[in-house]
Amino acid sequence: MSTSAPHSNAAHGHADPDHAEAPPARPSFLRLLVLAVLALAALGALGVAGVRARHRQQTDRTEAAEAVRADRPRVLVVTAERAPPKVEQVLPGTAYPLRETAVYARTSGYLRKWYVDIGDEVKEGQLLAEIETPEVDAQLLQARAALGESLATRDRNKASVELSRLNLDRVRQTYSGGAGSKQERDEAEASFKVSTATVELSDATVKASEANVKRLEDLQRFQKVTAPFGGVITARNYDPGALVVADSSAGREMFHLAQIDTLRVFADVPQTFATAVRAGQPAPVSRREVPGHEFAGAVARTTQSVNVLTRTLRVEVAVPNRDRALLPGMYLQVRFQLENPGNVVRVPGAAVVTRAEGAKVALVDTAGRVTYRAVKLGRDYGQTVEITEGLTGGERLVVRPGDDLADGTLVEAATASGR
Repeated sequence: MSTSAPHSNAAHGHADPDHAEAPPARPSFLRLLVLAVLALAALGALGVAGVRARHRQQTDRTEAAEAVRADRPRVLVVTAERAPPKVEQVLPGTAYPLRETAVYARTSGYLRKWYVDIGDEVKEGQLLAEIETPEVDAQLLQARAALGESLATRDRNKASVELSRLNLDRVRQTYSGGAGSKQERDEAEASFKVSTATVELSDATVKASEANVKRLEDLQRFQKVTAPFGGVITARNYDPGALVVADSSAGREMFHLAQIDTLRVFADVPQTFATAVRAGQPAPVSRREVPGHEFAGAVARTTQSVNVLTRTLRVEVAVPNRDRALLPGMYLQVRFQLENPGNVVRVPGAAVVTRAEGAKVALVDTAGRVTYRAVKLGRDYGQTVEITEGLTGGERLVVRPGDDLADGTLVEAATASGR
């Protein structure tokens, strides 16, 4: 019976200090590491699955969008650009001398000698040629003789007037004394009047003779042909001995004279910029034969009127030419810096379509829908065209829309860069 005591103590919870139970075992570090790796692996698998799902969803959307776009026609679009505030206009022009004239003979005769030839520079008043006028010389001698005869006749008639006056005084005295008759007095008075009128006629004859002499002397002075202003001789049409006929519209000019130290270049400015041209504004000119080099010039004047046939304004540009780098008759290019009128938009010419109702452009909105809009055209530069009404700038336009691109069509827009 004594052997059951230990078991009784154990049953009642009284532990034996020598036989105490060991504490429960804790999880090892390796087990925790394995659990962490498994957790991370599970999370990674879930993330990969999510990424794959999203990628698949995005791929499905892209394929759906590409399928939708595949049904739309692909068109090339450009952006309408506003014109700059100042525009450079290079217009063709033709050079003319500052002054030029045809020199004709003012007296008829034979060319005795010429002193200048084509290309020679002359000064104002310089002798160009001399003309022999034997007929004018003979006529002048005859006229001077006629003038002398007229003067002598006038002196004789003045003496006759004096004699008639003395005779009239005597007859009046006799008639007053009662010795003369009334008929004698009347005859004396009439004779005095006739003598006086004869003197007046002689005075007129003398003046006519003097005028004839003056005319012939002027013609004789015209034997010497002089330059009316300084310049260059550009034509000479007579040789010594040739007959020169004065004041003949059918005859040739003796010389042609041009002043070229300053040239006048005429250019036609389009109506769009007609009101932007002002006298004094710079307008340099250039030659195609000398690229990159400009000659200074300025607007001298305009016609102040637009040509109704060409709708252009004729502008005269003064170009200094003391070094003779330019010649009259040359084709030149005149560069103008002109103010651009407001609300002008430039677009490619291929973006404008002409229909029965007028010019139109095809606009593409952000959704890709095409809308046609009527526009008003300005100047045509070939590759580009000005739009004066209908656009404000920044619109996307279809290039060569074609007749099969209807209003409201959904399109895929692409630029020249491919975007």
